[in-house]
Amino acid sequence: MIIDELREAIAEKAKAVGFDKIGFAPARLPQSDDPLKEWLERGYHGEMAWMARAAERRTDASRSLEGALSLVCCGLSYYRGAPAEAPAGFGVISSYAQGEDYHRVLGEKLKDVAAFIEARASVPTRIYVDTGPLLEKSFAAAAGLGWLGKHSNLLSREGSSWFFLGEILVPLPLASSPAAPPERNHCGTCIRCIEACPTGAIVEPYVVDSRLCISYLTIELRGFIPRELRPLIGNRIYGCDDCQDVCPWNRFAVKSEVSAFLPREPLASMDLAGILRMSRAEFLEATRGSAIRRARYGGFLRNAAVALGNARDPRGIPALVQALGHEEALVRGHAAWALGTIGDSRARAPLESRLDDESDRQVRDEIEWALSELSRGALPPRPRASS
Repeated sequence: MIIDELREAIAEKAKAVGFDKIGFAPARLPQSDDPLKEWLERGYHGEMAWMARAAERRTDASRSLEGALSLVCCGLSYYRGAPAEAPAGFGVISSYAQGEDYHRVLGEKLKDVAAFIEARASVPTRIYVDTGPLLEKSFAAAAGLGWLGKHSNLLSREGSSWFFLGEILVPLPLASSPAAPPERNHCGTCIRCIEACPTGAIVEPYVVDSRLCISYLTIELRGFIPRELRPLIGNRIYGCDDCQDVCPWNRFAVKSEVSAFLPREPLASMDLAGILRMSRAEFLEATRGSAIRRARYGGFLRNAAVALGNARDPRGIPALVQALGHEEALVRGHAAWALGTIGDSRARAPLESRLDDESDRQVRDEIEWALSELSRGALPPRPRASS
């Protein structure tokens, strides 16, 4: 059958360009939209307003490409081995963001496969790499690439959860008919990911409240991080891998051979104080071609300030005092919090001086909180650092 031959040829092409996983899913997810609607109604998407816009498109790819009947779902591993503990004074960047931007790496490979399909079948296609209105993990599960774990990430017995996803929308019935059975859920009674989440963001199996998730707090949240959550972030400055690190299935992960995912300089060797002192131009240069730009300049420095506060190391005070005069209120406010958290009396004069000149209400509130902490004079125990 021609479709069968084409499906096999597409799979061979995807493997040839470097994808580790390949599968085909129908353009419409078989399950209802109810879980997504309930998640949105609970407000678990936080400030990610785009998740609520035209939510019905996320389960029906034909709304993104007219006439789409199938998705070619591709997976690419980025696993580089068990993480080493971060040295004192350094922050932790989620493994997926330490190398080049995965959007570009996967996008180039998907373009090659899409061009092959268009030439072979004379049909239009559309590609997405975590950019389109699709529940890509659910589509990938429907394509047989794995199952959704209790941490809501896609899990596979071959390759664990350390892989990126990309999709090609195609107006051809490439998904087998009848549809192949999805991968059976192999989580069993395990709840290690739930227990390991520092902020309790996995509020129930398979449900994540983004507003509590450290990845959301350090990347998507544009404003001030809620004060009660800051100590739980530890030394993480971009994302969090804790739920994946503890997953038993990830013992079977195979290291990626994609050199683009190796840690990039200079961020790989820059300590927290150095990050906090970065100018906007230096940030843009250091994050050129990196997913870290998603956090934006002020957000990334905000994260470094929180991590310095959580380290409670007085050696971070000079950088934090300098940050009290930063152009962005977001940075000034979190620097003030960090100084109050460290609890060193040398921070009092700079904080009082800044309070006299500060006009931003939220920053003033952070400075006043920091001064009250200094007045208490108690140094609480250091939080556990993440690896």
